Amino acid sequence: METKFQPTNETPLAALSIGQFKELLNAMIKPMPVQLPKNKEDFPETFGKAICSELTGYAVNTISKMICERKIPFYKKNAKVIFKREEIKEWLLSNRVQTSEEYIEQKENELYNRRRK
Repeated sequence: METKFQPTNETPLAALSIGQFKELLNAMIKPMPVQLPKNKEDFPETFGKAICSELTGYAVNTISKMICERKIPFYKKNAKVIFKREEIKEWLLSNRVQTSEEYIEQKENELYNRRRK
């Protein structure tokens, strides 16, 4: 018959087996529920800085800085800043970087066209 491990204040930590240590940790720490990210289409059509932060992954302070620098598309009514979901999605995808294969192909085409002239 197996008895459940009962540590005391005098039990040295080094004397615990791995199984006993795991059991002790599980008893002390409650697992946090896993929160799945929201589907991008679940966001409202227009929203403020906090939701824009969730959608983009940037901190609210970073969003505020981008607003001041006019680097992100936004609307302003009185003191309220509003974003449109589609515009933010387009803005996030606007600076596509070429793959190395695409870059090489582009340069080869440019070289070929220069030679033809």
